[in-house]
Amino acid sequence: MYMALKIDRNDSSSSSSERLPLSDSSEDYHDESFDKDHFDDGPRYGGYPLRPHFQWSSLCFHLILASIYGAAFLAATYRSTSSIKNHDSKPKHLIASPLWEAVEIERKTINASIESENPFKGAPSEELDHAWHQLFINSNIRVTAEDLARINRTSVPINDEKGGYYATPEHCIDNLRQNIMCKADIALLTFTWDPTDRAPKPNFVVEHECANWDKVDKWAEEHRFDIFDETALIHPTLGPSFPEEEYKATGRIPGHPDFHPNEHHGGHSKGT
Repeated sequence: MYMALKIDRNDSSSSSSERLPLSDSSEDYHDESFDKDHFDDGPRYGGYPLRPHFQWSSLCFHLILASIYGAAFLAATYRSTSSIKNHDSKPKHLIASPLWEAVEIERKTINASIESENPFKGAPSEELDHAWHQLFINSNIRVTAEDLARINRTSVPINDEKGGYYATPEHCIDNLRQNIMCKADIALLTFTWDPTDRAPKPNFVVEHECANWDKVDKWAEEHRFDIFDETALIHPTLGPSFPEEEYKATGRIPGHPDFHPNEHHGGHSKGT
């Protein structure tokens, strides 16, 4: 019985000796490539590296890097799309003018009916003349060399302390006609029936798209200059453009507060 047990134990020992070694001193199954490829500097147990389930620092780094690349890609795409849209869109203005900064488009109802009254309508009077005169009092304005360069033009220099160049909004009758055609007011004029007339009657109270005149006129006022200042406009060989005594004597220059088309000064008789 003793011998049998001994034999069994030897068999067991012999069998166990064929199993994989568990000692950390064994080198039979030590794979150097495994160490190099799997976190050489990481924690070890029995000579073998322990591979963590998650490497949080590496994961965060790659997430941040991916976010940066994604944001850069979206920014480049948006910039490219905006550039294409801006290239295809129409320019805001087709002509250059320093007065664009004063232009504010607004909706304005205009009453152009025959019965309507305003300071610009009526029988000839001083009040009527004054109203029309005020429209032109700021017609002589000062512009810069840069303003002229934008329209590829030159103009007469102003010789006062502020400098600049002489310009004026167009205001002759035919220019008014051409400007009316140029602006092409597209507001709709509607009609109604009159029980006493078979022809439809227009409704002249119409809403229009207008520039705010007060703001444009304010800009012109801030940039105006007195053309009758003899030091302002001087011809290179003929002298001052508008000598004060001459224009007062003839009354031939409109656009000045002292201008009276039916009066002559300096010893001349008054006109009728």
